[in-house]
Amino acid sequence: MKPTAWQDAEVAREFLEERRGGIPYGADQMRMLLDVAGHFCPQPQRIVDLGCGDGFLARLLLDRYPEARALLLDHSEPMLQRAHAAMAAYAGRCEIRLADLRDPLLPHVPEGSADLVVSGYAIHHLPHERKRSLYEEVFQVLAPGGLFVNVEHVASPTRRIEELFEQRYVDHLAAHRGKPRPQVEREYLERADKADNILESLETQLDWLREIGFSQVDCFFKWLELAVFGGVKTGVSGP
Repeated sequence: MKPTAWQDAEVAREFLEERRGGIPYGADQMRMLLDVAGHFCPQPQRIVDLGCGDGFLARLLLDRYPEARALLLDHSEPMLQRAHAAMAAYAGRCEIRLADLRDPLLPHVPEGSADLVVSGYAIHHLPHERKRSLYEEVFQVLAPGGLFVNVEHVASPTRRIEELFEQRYVDHLAAHRGKPRPQVEREYLERADKADNILESLETQLDWLREIGFSQVDCFFKWLELAVFGGVKTGVSGP
């Protein structure tokens, strides 16, 4: 398959060290992820992190659930190198594996084997038809009662709203990095990984989850183009 910008070590470094910490309301998104997991899946034993990056979400969840184990998947070798270093303290509780989300998930995760599947800012890099088919595969690999939570970048409904997101996002990045705003804006708009963004609306993705069979489907947090959403595998939870 065609390589993405995330195969470049500098792109991975720039995101992890300069951009991720400036994501608006990032701490709130993580708290919501933990709240949703604690409510619907209070004792997960088997966690899968799709597009794991350096393992940030996996570390958060393994700290919260000391009995859990995690499988971390990513197609970016530079990210996985960072993950191996960052996950050293969890070496007995996690497996880190090279895997492209453009390819089928089931060879890596057996059907019905996961209690909790999460993803953070990864699935929006996939073509829309693959996003939907990946959600179908997530449903397959979840055990009854399993939970899927996606911390994601979604499309704005209009260009004017997209402009608002970009302006406020750059404000947050400039404050985080302590650099002049014009420089940060230029770097953000010209970033190497921008072409890898294939954004879909939140509403469309929620509809996909319902059509696939997820219950308890909702957007649990949203700030402009940043959203936390997901659902529970059907047939096991109350109304």
